Amino acid sequence: MRRVLYATVSILLTSVGCGGGSNRVPTQPSPQIHITIRPVSATVPVGTIQPFVAFVSGAAGRPVMWTTSAGTIDQSGNYTAPSSVPQGGNATVTATITGSPSAAASATVAITLQPVTLSIAPSTATLKAGFSAVYTANVGGTTNTSVSWSVADLSGDSTYPGFMAGPTYIAPSPLFAPDSFTVSAVSNADPTKTASALVNVIPLENQELQASPIKLGASGINANTGDCCSGTLGSLLVDQKGKHYILSNNHVMGRVGHAAQGEAVVQPGYVDTLCDFTLPKTVANFSIAPPITSSNVDAAIAQVVPGAVDDQGEIIGLGGIANDGSYIPAAPANTTVAAAIGMSVAKSGRTTGLTCGKVLATNGTFFIDVPTECGNTTEITVSFRGQVIMGSIARPGDSGSLIVEAGTARPMALLAAGSADGQFTAANPVTDVLAALKASTGSTFRFVGSGQHSVSCSGVTGAAQRSSLLEPANAASSFIPAERIAHAMDVQWKYENELMLDPAVIGIAIGRNEDDPQQPSLVVFVEAGKAPKHLPPALDGVAVRLIPSGRFRANLRSFSVTGGKCTAQKRFRALESPEQH
Repeated sequence: MRRVLYATVSILLTSVGCGGGSNRVPTQPSPQIHITIRPVSATVPVGTIQPFVAFVSGAAGRPVMWTTSAGTIDQSGNYTAPSSVPQGGNATVTATITGSPSAAASATVAITLQPVTLSIAPSTATLKAGFSAVYTANVGGTTNTSVSWSVADLSGDSTYPGFMAGPTYIAPSPLFAPDSFTVSAVSNADPTKTASALVNVIPLENQELQASPIKLGASGINANTGDCCSGTLGSLLVDQKGKHYILSNNHVMGRVGHAAQGEAVVQPGYVDTLCDFTLPKTVANFSIAPPITSSNVDAAIAQVVPGAVDDQGEIIGLGGIANDGSYIPAAPANTTVAAAIGMSVAKSGRTTGLTCGKVLATNGTFFIDVPTECGNTTEITVSFRGQVIMGSIARPGDSGSLIVEAGTARPMALLAAGSADGQFTAANPVTDVLAALKASTGSTFRFVGSGQHSVSCSGVTGAAQRSSLLEPANAASSFIPAERIAHAMDVQWKYENELMLDPAVIGIAIGRNEDDPQQPSLVVFVEAGKAPKHLPPALDGVAVRLIPSGRFRANLRSFSVTGGKCTAQKRFRALESPEQH
């Protein structure tokens, strides 16, 4: 039996081994190339990232190329949805094996709006009437971070709530009692998302009807203006006989030379009574205004009604800020000071209250426009010399404010005009004002005041403490030697008449050199939008700087009255329109 079995196995092995006599190895089939994507579908909010992974078989080591119909995808498979939902709401992500265009796989992506989040800051704020606050919108969940701003009266009544200039809220002015408003933002990416903040607005002391004796820096006007106007009753003077006078501008109390002696000067101005011409009280009577076209000043005095004005000459805010944010009145110093480039200054006026800034230029010669308003029947343009130029420390209605040196409270200048673009403030030196008053009256005047003290805007929300393109960044502690200033003034006088003949030139002054703040320069103010004639980079060794500026204008807060009445909404819109500065 064993022999038979062994033979059989041997035969079988031989048979298998021979295979019909052929030695060829059978051909193996080529591996099939295959690609898949994970995930095969996804929902992706706009602007967010979704990773995809490609799995490849049959083509090890060959790279994958990623493409998409909407949005972007990198070659690692990280897909970023577009910033907005595409037409149809979907996108396709495709992975293709390089070199094998038929070997591809796709995934469907549903693009959705991302949940939008919105908040604004500050959540609460307290401002004085006419002051401003800048809000910040914090938008999440979308690349479209823009918002639309609005403001509304919290009580829902007809009180004008102020307005938004982009993210900047400007409070209503004047305001007779504290009020609250709501500043709101709406997401432009998702209008269903809104956020609100509370803003409390309190009256500005300078605009209020005051009990006698009034503090100065207050709203006031000549009673015979015939218009609804307000300016500033700036400071108190006394003559050698001991008589007290309010000092302000000719265009505030003197009707630009049209006022008659004895005309009433009232407090507050009519803008600040909602055009109620019966509410203001007489605090002084117009005395005299040096001729505005020939005296080189825009000034007027009005003799005080006994008991109507604080006889210490206190000005609202010159004493600082109380813990509750209210202004502390204080008298200025009783001695004057000449302006110097870089001097820190302060003023308290009807529209912007207490503001601080710096002297940017001195010895300025400027054309100043005086419009037909508030009792002035003829528009004129006056040329003033020796003017002091500061940054944006005032707005219309602040005319007549006393500008003092911030470190000592010494009277320095009488605020007279501002540039139409709001960049600059022009003022008459107080020494010129006192000299013009003496020439017109034969009397000697001095400021009613006390000892020297500092004045600070610190702590005043919304107070103006602004820099200017006229002040180099490195000018903080720079001092220009007097001999250099004197040389620059000589150069100014030599070329001034010629330069001022250029129709584009509206003013020339002595300021800092842009490159070296310890050197002076001749600053030429050119009316915005106009091209001056050729100006050299320097004149007799003094650098020439060209500064674009709006025209200078002696402005009051004013608006027209129809039928002797006005509405609060109409009034505020007139005061706060973009063309007002």
